[in-house]
Amino acid sequence: MEPEPATPTTPGPLCSLPIVGETTVEDVMFYAAVGAVAMFGWVPAPTAGLIGSVHALHQRARNVTRTGAFGEARQGLIEAVDDVL
Repeated sequence: MEPEPATPTTPGPLCSLPIVGETTVEDVMFYAAVGAVAMFGWVPAPTAGLIGSVHALHQRARNVTRTGAFGEARQGLIEAVDDVL
């Protein structure tokens, strides 16, 4: 009998930020890295702020896409593709 392949799991939310929403460990580490780079002066503070803001906008869009009616349709499409493959 063959062992079942491990199913990929997405990381669960670590915390919830006021505007962005649920935040994973990867997002928190990204924000910490951008802050550290700015603190050491390797990147100017406005540039680090812009990078962090764009990432937050992407994270918010990703969270909105995963919930609601669009998220349900997306999940149904993913399941249908998995069934075909």
